Amino acid sequence: MPSEVFAEDLEGLLEQLEGVAAARVVATDAGEIDRIYVTATGDGEEAKVRQMVAAALMSRYSLAVDPWRIRVARLREPRPTRPRWYRHRVEEVLTAAQTRVTVELRADDPAVAPRTGAARGLTDAASRLRTAAQATLDALKSTFEDEDRRVTVEAIVPVPLAAGKAMVVALSVAGVSSADRYVGSALVEGSEAEAVIAATLDAVGKRGAPFGGRGWMMRDRREELESMEAHYRRLREPQRQMPRPARPPGEEGPGEPAGTPPADEAPAVETPAVEGRGVEIPPLAPAPDNGWDEEGVATLEQIRPERQGGAEVAQPMNRFTPKSSMEDDFFRHLVTTGTPVHIRCRDGYEILGGVVRDFGTYSLQVETDAGRELVFKHGIISVRPMSARSVG
Repeated sequence: MPSEVFAEDLEGLLEQLEGVAAARVVATDAGEIDRIYVTATGDGEEAKVRQMVAAALMSRYSLAVDPWRIRVARLREPRPTRPRWYRHRVEEVLTAAQTRVTVELRADDPAVAPRTGAARGLTDAASRLRTAAQATLDALKSTFEDEDRRVTVEAIVPVPLAAGKAMVVALSVAGVSSADRYVGSALVEGSEAEAVIAATLDAVGKRGAPFGGRGWMMRDRREELESMEAHYRRLREPQRQMPRPARPPGEEGPGEPAGTPPADEAPAVETPAVEGRGVEIPPLAPAPDNGWDEEGVATLEQIRPERQGGAEVAQPMNRFTPKSSMEDDFFRHLVTTGTPVHIRCRDGYEILGGVVRDFGTYSLQVETDAGRELVFKHGIISVRPMSARSVG
């Protein structure tokens, strides 16, 4: 066993263990192991990985490491990528009663073996295209069986273009609990059957791709703004009072003709006749004078009704000036007059003939023959002027 062990030696040992992809040892300033970080692969338990690391260090270098100092991180297994299939060969056999289509596919990965599928159908044009799509799905049957899913052809639609034609194929992939639909398309460059096969492979390749929503459209935003504006106009329109029904016969007051409305209702105003008919419009109720203008904004009188002209800005208050203490007056007089002082401290230190040049909340700045000195107030016992003048 070597007398000195370096972190690189420990990391090299741990990386040789089964299931350990990488290791990093962190030591303290004293050279002791502080943490060991291990990146593990496989499905082993973290406790077993810690035991394996501790056993390797003890057996090789006689180093005892607490299990809690070993931190284990596990790598996620990479998801298998689906190969992308391409048409390699198409064979169509027509008879008087049916058509038979054989499709051979090859993947973009050379390690994947080619696949062949076949299907039979009727001899009309639409059935021949559907048979080509079913033969393509038959070649990929093992892929869907491994995923426990069943795929069927829902529709095959030719789309005319300005300079050609395209084929669109819709597939339905059903599972145990749900069914998904995928749509693929391809341009017709040779025969329509070859374009249907390419569109079918395009739809199959879209499985697992994220769906891109259309997002927020400008038309939706414009409609929302128009709806908000119409609602605001309705709120600002004056509300008209509906006319009350006339009193039933026999309930009129004394001297009132039949059909007279109640006394608390204003009579209807008859407008000029339109096309030989009179239209009665009830009068608008007068708006209450509550201090609001026509736009619905409060006036100055509404904001501050007790003062003419609206609200008044309050004047700022004078700032409070603290009263100086007796201690500040004492030191201020010493600084102004330059009177020499005798300062006695708690630890026995004394300053004779010093002049106080400045003072603060916690300290004094005293100038002596040796230079300026900072003295803290909490260590001072007394400060005595050395002249006979009284301190004002």
